[in-house]
This record gives sequence, C-alpha cells and structure tokens, in this order.
Amino acid sequence: MDETDAGVDRTSDVDDVDDVEAADALADWRQRVVHRSLGAATKRSIDRGASLIKAAAKLLERSNGDGFTVQDVADEAGQSIRTLYQHFASKDDLLLAVFEEAMRTYRRMIRTAIDDLTDPLDRLGGALVAALRMSELSGTGVDRGLARLRLGLREVDPALVARSQAPVTLLLRELVVDAAEAGRIRASDPDAATYMLLALKSSFITSQTLGNDTAVRLPSVDTLVAFCLEGLGAPVDDQWLATVTAKLRLPPTRRKKT
Repeated sequence: MDETDAGVDRTSDVDDVDDVEAADALADWRQRVVHRSLGAATKRSIDRGASLIKAAAKLLERSNGDGFTVQDVADEAGQSIRTLYQHFASKDDLLLAVFEEAMRTYRRMIRTAIDDLTDPLDRLGGALVAALRMSELSGTGVDRGLARLRLGLREVDPALVARSQAPVTLLLRELVVDAAEAGRIRASDPDAATYMLLALKSSFITSQTLGNDTAVRLPSVDTLVAFCLEGLGAPVDDQWLATVTAKLRLPPTRRKKT
C-alpha cells in the first residue's frame, strides 16, 4: 500500500478535480456505507464508519499489517461487532476502506508537496520525489501495514484496489500529460508512461518497507527519479533534482516505530 499514514489523523476531501472526484465516487467507502444505511441515519453511519476505519488503521500500524480481528477493531472503536457488520460487509471490505482513505491522503500530500512548482517537468519530477520519499517520512509500522494490506487486497480483488488507487493514478497521469503537452517529456501514450512510473514506484516502496529480494542494493530516490524522467526523454541532472527537491512541501518526519 503504498505508502503513507493510513489516514488516521490526516484525511481530507479530494481536491476539485473532476476526474479524480469521479474515481473517488466509484471507490469511496462512504458510498458503500450509505447504501447500507437509511435516511436520517446516514450521517451517523458515516461517522461510525470513519471511527471504525481509524481504529483499523491504528491496529494496522501496531501489527505491521496483520494479527488483528474484526472484534479487535470493534473494541478499539468502542463499538459492537454487530455495528461493524452493519457498516462493512467483511474484514476485507473494512481494510479496503482503510486503503481508500490512505490513497486519498497520499494524493493530497503529493499535491501539497508540489504546490510551489510551476514548470510541468518540475511538477512531475517533484511528485515522483515526494511519492517515493513518503515512506521515509512516516512510521515503519504504517509503511509495512499499508504495503502488506495492498498485497493482500490485490489477491482478493485487483479491480477494487485499482479503483482505490485512482486518486494517485489520475494525479500522476495528469502531470505526465501536462509535461508531454509542454514538450518537456516524450509520452505519446500517457497511460503506458503512467503505468511504468507507478510500477517502479510501487516496487521501490515495497522493497524499502518489506525487504529487498533482488540481491542488489536499492537505488536512491534521486537515481530512480532521474532514471524515470530520462526514460521519458527529459534531460535532468543532480542540480535540477536538488533544486526541485528543495522546493517541495514535504510533511515532517515521524519517529520510526520498530
């Protein structure tokens, strides 16, 4: 999962971008909860659902991604197991909601990180640096929990995981298109370019959080970003990367948990 605080304290509404809002509407756990509630009880159902998600996120962090039950979640939230199942069909459904909230938060943090950048290539490069560095800035338990959660949910329903990741995917695709239209990169197929960037990002973060199984050392963030952008035809160097990175609005580093 890639890759950020599980939305325990840093959730927010999605920015006003039409395609991202459409994707969220499809993947949003709120829609599923609303469909399981009636009339005036809707807001109360959303509040309880959010409470259960926060509880599951806390347990996910503590356990590094496993070792807790739906009863543990209900107890952590101060709610009954019956209430939990009124809001979520299963543990997987609840964990998918945790992942959805994490991806919404992840997207918001990346977009915030590049707020001070205007050049399309700078924004794309800055977004890649921010996305790759998020795991350095959050707690180890969060990173491992999200990474394991993503891998587990992908086995259950890859399409739902893809929809949950849509806010991040669409943001990166938007940045790819902007850079290509400005002539800063070569990307005749934005979907293919976005896929390759996401695949490299996910592989790097999984190796960084769950362990490197390649028998060669991991590249640095700067090396990986330069590799990605040079592959898209952008002439970048160390000074350019240092300048872009210095302008990023990154969140403070959290104490690593072991």
